[in-house]
Order: sequence, then structure tokens, then C-alpha cells
Amino acid sequence: MDAKIVIIGCGIAGIAAAQRLIESGFTNVRILEATGRSGGRIKSSRLGNAVIEIGAAFIHGPSEENPVFCLARDYDLLDLKALTPENQAVDVEEYPPLVPNWFTSSGQKVSPETVEPALELFHELVGNTPQSKTHKKRSWPSVGDFIKSEVRRRTAKRWKNKDKASRRLLLGAISTMMKEECCSSATHSMEELDLVGFSMYQSIKGVDCTFP
Repeated sequence: MDAKIVIIGCGIAGIAAAQRLIESGFTNVRILEATGRSGGRIKSSRLGNAVIEIGAAFIHGPSEENPVFCLARDYDLLDLKALTPENQAVDVEEYPPLVPNWFTSSGQKVSPETVEPALELFHELVGNTPQSKTHKKRSWPSVGDFIKSEVRRRTAKRWKNKDKASRRLLLGAISTMMKEECCSSATHSMEELDLVGFSMYQSIKGVDCTFP
């Protein structure tokens, strides 16, 4: 019980490890953190007068089988709608019923209908990402390589009759979706994800819970 314990990183995993060790009777526990703040990917900031979550802001799969959901519920971090059995029973297939807001880099708002072809293609590719063991060894080194190569191949056929500006807008939307997928997969780049691990991912029923 007198062991000197050092935990590397003051993210949620490091904090939880320290809490469990102290609750178990260890007293010589220290956490080392390279940055000037704790929390890891859980980070709040301000946008005008509003508080926004830059890091962890939602929970996938609200159910009793999800320990993160249970913690958030026990600490009263969720609104009442997120706790209803109806909310937990909806199968959204990883795509919650959100209202999208699209803008170009110059600030012009784009209608959701305009970028719908890009979303359809992106969801189609993500939903049919192959396991690398079913393909030749160097077919696609990663999820990012698969999506990018298939986007080039399929858009050449599907969007060949669209004008240059429309194609650029749709490809920009796919690029944006790739960035969003990086957030969902907790990675800096989709090139860092291997096909086998990504294809093993299973969705859980329930509408994602957002922290109010």
C-alpha cells in the first residue's frame, strides 16, 4: 500500500485510475500531465456568451450497458429526454436526426439538399468499409486510403455531368465529413485507422445524448 504510483496523463482515464487507486487505499499517487490543464479531450470553451464543448460533448448509445451513460445519469449531467426508454430504443444507425448547417469557406450558407449527394456517398463508403483480411495485402492501408480512393473512383462516374463548381462543393462536403469522422473515431487522421479494427465497430441503439 506504500507503493509510489505515477500515472501518465491527466485525461479522464488517468483521473479515473487515480480515483480507483485512492479508493482502494493507495496514498502515494501522482498524475503527470504535459499540458497546463486536466481533462484531456474533455474541454469546454466559450463562444460569445455561450459555453461550448470542444471535446467530449455527447454519448453514443444511451443504455444501461454503457458505463459512460450511467455515470452521466448518476451525476445529473443529462436532460430528462435522454433518460427516457423511448430515446434509448431508437435505432439511428450511427446518424442521429440532426439539422445540418453548411457554409462555404467564404461564409455563404449552403442548403442541405445541395450537399446531400456527398453525404449519401460518404455514408455509403463508411457503412461498407471492408475488412483488410478480405482483400489483397496492400489494397488499402487504412480507412482513410479506402475512402479517398473510392471517392475519386465513384465521383468520376456519378458526378461526371455536374459542373466544376458543384463538384468542388460536394468534394468539400466529403472532406468536412472526413474531419467529423475523425472526431467520432478519436483520431487525428483517418489514415491512422486500420480496416480490421474499424469494421469491427458496432453501433448501439439510442439517440446520442448531448451534455446541456
